[in-house]
Amino acid sequence: MQKSSFKNNFKTFYPFLIFCFSFLLYAQTLNFKFTMFDDDSLLMANKEFFTKDGSISKIFTTDAFMQNNKTFYRPLQNLSFLIDVKIAGKLNAGMFHFSNVLLFSLIAFSLYFLLLKFNISYLHAFLGTLFYSAHPLFASSAAWIPARGDLLLTLFSILAFIFWINFLHHKKYSALIITWLCFTLALFSKETAALLPVLFLIYLLIFEHKPKIDVKMVLLGFLGLCTALAWYYLRNLSIINSDLDLTTSDFLQNLLAIPASLAMFVAPYHFSTVPEFTPVKLILGFALLCLMVVLIVKKSALPRGEKIFYLLWFLLLLLPTFFAKAKEWDYLDHRFLLPLITVLIFLLLHIQKISKTKVITVSVILISVFSIVTFLNAQAFSTPITFYEAAKDNKNKPEVYYFLKGNIEQITEKYDKALQSYNAAIFYQPEHYRALNNRGIIKQTKGDFEGALADYNRAIDLGLKNYHIFKNRGTVKIHLEDAAGAIEDFESALEFEPHADTYTTLGIICGQNGEVEKSIDYLTKAIETDPTYTLAYYNRSFAKYISSDYTGALADCNTLFAIDSLYPNVRILKEQIKKNLKP
Repeated sequence: MQKSSFKNNFKTFYPFLIFCFSFLLYAQTLNFKFTMFDDDSLLMANKEFFTKDGSISKIFTTDAFMQNNKTFYRPLQNLSFLIDVKIAGKLNAGMFHFSNVLLFSLIAFSLYFLLLKFNISYLHAFLGTLFYSAHPLFASSAAWIPARGDLLLTLFSILAFIFWINFLHHKKYSALIITWLCFTLALFSKETAALLPVLFLIYLLIFEHKPKIDVKMVLLGFLGLCTALAWYYLRNLSIINSDLDLTTSDFLQNLLAIPASLAMFVAPYHFSTVPEFTPVKLILGFALLCLMVVLIVKKSALPRGEKIFYLLWFLLLLLPTFFAKAKEWDYLDHRFLLPLITVLIFLLLHIQKISKTKVITVSVILISVFSIVTFLNAQAFSTPITFYEAAKDNKNKPEVYYFLKGNIEQITEKYDKALQSYNAAIFYQPEHYRALNNRGIIKQTKGDFEGALADYNRAIDLGLKNYHIFKNRGTVKIHLEDAAGAIEDFESALEFEPHADTYTTLGIICGQNGEVEKSIDYLTKAIETDPTYTLAYYNRSFAKYISSDYTGALADCNTLFAIDSLYPNVRILKEQIKKNLKP
């Protein structure tokens, strides 16, 4: 009796042990820095917003990069980043890493309870969750700050499914509301959650012997539909000019992530911060996929419908990742965190009949080995240098290493070295438009405007089209005295994002060309975009003065003076305007 009581008491500590194990495994990351791989464009490029503005409405009406031209919509991710900044008081890498580790630990904590819902024993659920938490494949999920969206998605998806199962068993309103809330949070974390309702329905049809649609279920469906419509509306509002340009070839290549993920889950032998498809991975992965199909078709104590559900979970939650393709990498490990959960369940259900002694022995060995490997692999995310050095392991794409190396050198203002790195990246991949763009920026910084223009032209021709590249090319054309071309580029830039400085630049160019009315129109748009933009007020005041609108010119001068009384030449302009006003 005492032995049984001890076992039962120990079981209650399983989830807390899992949480502590997961947190301690990644505790070292609290001292890590930014990698300058996406965290620079997600966070550092938006420093002003996170530290000063912090508008919640902007978070829900812009894309993941706080723009309007990217494919990804991640409002909850950016909201969590904002909370981190408010707590730390600044953009603090340690705070971002702490939140990632906390979320990863909560995922492990919740996963244990999800495994129990699928009739996995306490011991197997405990060991299986430790195995999952320690797995080297997920090092990037916890250690790489931009994986935040997948962490949030996974946590809320697990919770949504736990309470969905609770709702089906007990039909309580509390479980219904929590299921809906978790689904909502998951959807606003990452688009993948849009397929959760499909899995809810498949689970209902397969696991419930006599599924019935009642009033409560209709209510849940209605609430879910409201969430979906709100998300769809806000996403369309946020992504005005999507940069998604996916070809059939890209999509088919992305499908190789299916066997690659299985291979790395079973045999995580090859690590890179920017992973690649290799023949060994693909051959092993296809073999494992075939084995899964055989096990599903083969008669066993486990119903075939349930086995099909596990496979569908894996495939459906990977599917959204196939609709985006980057030239720098074949796939990213953190995207497998949620889909592979049912592969774990599938494995655990098939080993439950094996001797507990053997299971414990093998599990302890695997968890120990995985923990050491994961601890070491995670260190690749500690600094920009360690990150790009780890990218060397991507043997088939040397341009990736040189591109990342160039990024770090460019950020640290080692322009000559960065130029060499980008030259190498473009040598290995002539169509690497991001390297072309970055090389153009360096050439522009060094005063090589002809070279910069050539790189920008090539990058745009290859498909890189956003606010920054058109603005940069427009600036280069000003230096090359191509005013008409500059105007065209600045106008193209504004199609992606409205910026007061770009409207002002257009106003100044038009004013210099003698197009005063057009200049005033652009400067007015600049002021509408940013009512405190002093340069726009000064130039509009001057433009109105030139067009003999002395009253309007004085009004702009007075507004400028109220914003910044020390603005250069504002007093001189004001006095000049007053002289021309009729008494």
